[in-house]
Amino acid sequence: MAWLFAQTWFWMLIAFIVGALVAWLLAVLLVPTERKAFEDLETAVDHKGGRS
Repeated sequence: MAWLFAQTWFWMLIAFIVGALVAWLLAVLLVPTERKAFEDLETAVDHKGGRS
């Protein structure tokens, strides 16, 4: 029965590592895009005089 416990923990560790890697990749790929979108929005608002 110990083999089942060890195998379960092994696959849980692998799943955690893969999930963390996917989350990190999504954050790295999406955050610069969102930052650029907000910069464009701020520029548009500044040009229209919406901000004081």
